This record gives sequence, structure tokens and C-alpha cells, in this order.
Amino acid sequence: VWMSWRLIQAATRYRCCHTRRTTTTTRAMSPVVDSHLHVWAGKEETASFPYEPGREPPESLAASTDHLLKTMDLCKVDKAMIVQPINHLYDHRYVSAALRSHPQRLRGMLLANPTATPEEAVLELKRLVSDEGFSGVRFNPYLWPVNEEGLGTMNDEVGRALFDACGTLSLPVGFMFFQGILHRLGGEPAPTHADDAVALMESFPDTKVIFDHFGFTNKFESPEAWRRLLQICDAFPQVYVKVSAPFRVSKNGYPYDDIFAQQLNELLRVVGAERLMIGSDFPFVQEQEGGYASHISRELLAKVNGITESDVNAIMGGTADKLFFKV
Repeated sequence: VWMSWRLIQAATRYRCCHTRRTTTTTRAMSPVVDSHLHVWAGKEETASFPYEPGREPPESLAASTDHLLKTMDLCKVDKAMIVQPINHLYDHRYVSAALRSHPQRLRGMLLANPTATPEEAVLELKRLVSDEGFSGVRFNPYLWPVNEEGLGTMNDEVGRALFDACGTLSLPVGFMFFQGILHRLGGEPAPTHADDAVALMESFPDTKVIFDHFGFTNKFESPEAWRRLLQICDAFPQVYVKVSAPFRVSKNGYPYDDIFAQQLNELLRVVGAERLMIGSDFPFVQEQEGGYASHISRELLAKVNGITESDVNAIMGGTADKLFFKV
């Protein structure tokens, strides 16, 4: 498996760092921030905000902006980062409307369009930031085109142009590696998602990066992928991790005793709480035991051995508030 020299150094440091903790200076009264959720048009709103054909959401999931805000209020969540949903694909108008209506509480992460030319993709990114108020960018590798052999990479001309622009504009990039960080678009010899992320960060170190949902990795099922994730986090200080949607990686269900505390504890030792953020993955979390309230919860974090109040404050909102709301 290919590894850069920085990752080799990081691997060595990681083997020696299990007792290390990074101190945090997060204030005790940090707001509660949900770092990862989605909204899409309710049934009565689809005339104005239609879904992308073939990507209609399940009718059982309520995900309108109004429903989100009522849920946040009920659960005492102060702010949130909305990630552009696949249901509206590159039509960002519904999320844009939410951002305009609630600028103090909501931020938006747009969906990068890798099917456009580099110039067109960057131009649209800049428009969404300047005119629509977006403050982050999602890279979904499964939207990237593949070549004649069926192989793909985010480290192509359009991916590099977008990633570079994100650094220039101080926009964090969220990687959605749904099939795991060692997945290859089309199989070998395509690079893994992790290889793509490292290549982009080495070329454009000013761009901050976020791995969604524990990197979609269960350390017991995929120990090699988990080690690689920790090595990347240690090697690149611009990397953040969302300790979000544990139902995406756990096999046991709420309260995720099989992985949540163990994986969060290792992330705390390697990167510190100031680069970790809790997130719900609303509205999908509504289908899970405990619902929304139990997943944006200090009680969930309290299960982690040795976690401090300062750590909890950072993960519950301090980190996300600084990254998304205080730019």
C-alpha cells in the first residue's frame, strides 16, 4: 500500500502516542452545534424545489427546514451545519433559502460538481459562497466520472481546481467516503479514497479537511482502514473528524457500545477535541433508537474513558462553532 513519507513518520508517531492528549481551551459555555445534517423540501414544497429525478427521498423521513428547527429547539441545539442533500443534487436553492432565513443558526456545505469543467466548477463554487452564503464544500467521490477502464479519482483536474479554491476561500472540504477510506473507484489500480485525500492535502495544504462519520470506519471490522485514518489525522493538522452518525459504523445500535467510546478515545489521543465534532446525520437519525436527542448528547460522550469537561464542550459545539461560524 502506497504511503507518503509524511504518513510513514505519522505511523511511527502514532505507535508512541497512545498516552498523549492535546489540551483544549474551549470555553465552558460553548454553544451546542450539530456539525452534520441534511434538509430537503417537504412534499408541499416540491413544486418550488423539485427533487433530482431518481433521487427522491423516502416518504417516511421528514426533513424540511421547519421540522429541523423545531427538532433543534426541542433538543436545545443552538446551531447546525446543513450538508447539501443528494436529493436536490446540484440545485442548492432549498438549502440557500434556509441559510438566508436563519443566518445566525445555520451554515451550509455545498456539493461540489465534478462533472463540470474545472473553470465552471470553481465559478459555481464561488457563486454559491458569495451569493448564497455557503461556507463549506462536500466532496462525494461517487459523483466523480470514471475513465474508459471504469477507474476514477478525485485527484483529477477538476478535483484539484476545486480543492485549491477551497483553500483560497477558507472553505473546509468534507469527504463523504461512504464505502470506506480504502475503497477504490472502479477497483485497482485506482487510488484509494485515502490516497486521494492525502495527495490533495499535500498539494494544497491550506485547505482544511473533514472526514465524515468516523471516516465510515469500524476499527474492529476494518483495522487497516482505522490505522490509516489515525495516521492521516496525525500527519495533517488541517484534518478534522466528525464523530457523527455512529449508526453508520456500529453493529450493535444505540448506545453503540461496540465502537463509539473506543474510537472516540483513540481520536482524542491522536488529534485532540479541538478537531472533533459531534453530528446527528438528521433526518436519518430519526429512524434510530434514541432519536435526535440521544445522538447530540453529553451522555453519549460521557461514556468515553478519561474525557474531560473541556473535551466535551469542544466536541459538543466549540470546534464546529469555531470552524463554521467564526470564520
